[in-house]
Amino acid sequence: MALRRPDVCVVCGTALGAGTRAEWNPNVKVVTCLACVTKRTPSEPELPSAEQPPAERSFERGTPGASARRKYDKLHNEREEEAKQKLGRRIGGVYLALSNEPQSTRAWGIGSRGESILGEYLESLHDESRVIVLHDRRIPKSKANIDHIAVCRNGIYAIDAKNYEGKVQRIDKGGWFSTDERLYVGRRDCTKLVGGMGKQTEAIRSALGEALVQEFQVDVKAVLCFVDAEWSLFAKPFSLDGVWIGWAKALGEQLLAVGLWKPLT
Repeated sequence: MALRRPDVCVVCGTALGAGTRAEWNPNVKVVTCLACVTKRTPSEPELPSAEQPPAERSFERGTPGASARRKYDKLHNEREEEAKQKLGRRIGGVYLALSNEPQSTRAWGIGSRGESILGEYLESLHDESRVIVLHDRRIPKSKANIDHIAVCRNGIYAIDAKNYEGKVQRIDKGGWFSTDERLYVGRRDCTKLVGGMGKQTEAIRSALGEALVQEFQVDVKAVLCFVDAEWSLFAKPFSLDGVWIGWAKALGEQLLAVGLWKPLT
C-alpha cells in the first residue's frame, strides 16, 4: 500500500515518506519497508499428504502488549460506562468526546503500543535457532509481567519496553568525591526503572532452577529498551547497575552477537 503520511520502518528504522509503498500491519499499527519485507524467508511448499511429518505440539509465545492493552480497554470501557450511567447516553457521549482520558489510563495504551512496536521488531529476529522470543509472560504469584524474553546464544534477556518521550541520558548527580549515576528521560528521573528489573531476572532464574543455571552457566540479563525516545547524535547503549539500556536496533545487534555478554560502561 502507499503510505498516506510519513512513517518509519519498524525493522530497519528507515524513514518513509508519504506515498512510499510499504507493508502496513493494522494489528499493531506499524510499517515495514518493502526491502525488509522481501528479506523474509518465503514459506516452504507443503509436502504431499503421504509425506507430511507428524504434527508438532504448538507453543504459545504470547502477543506483544496484550496485558497492557487489556488493562487499557478495561479502564477505557469503565470510564465510558460510568459517564453514560451518571449523565445519560447523549450527554455522557458529549462529555467523553470533549474530555481527555486520565493520564493513568492513557499510560496503559501508550505502554501497549510501545510493547507492540518492540515486539514486531523482535519477531523479525525470531528464527528458533539463533533467537527465540517470548512475549507478555506473567511472573508467578504476581500481577506483574515481563514484556519480552529473548533466548540467545549469549544468554537470556528480560526486556522491558518503554514508550517514553524525551532524550535518554545517564547523568551523574554525585559530588566531587562521590558518584550517583541516574537515568533520565527528558527531565524525568527514571532510575527506579532500573531497580525494578531485578524482579524480572529473578523470576526467569527461578523458572529455570538454580541447578540448571549453574550447570549450564546461564546468564540472565536485564534490558530497558526505549522505543520512541531521543538519543544524542553519537549515543551508545550504556549500563546502569547491571541493566542494559538502549534502543531496538542496538538490542538486536546484541541478541545476534556470538559469545559471552560484554558488560557496558
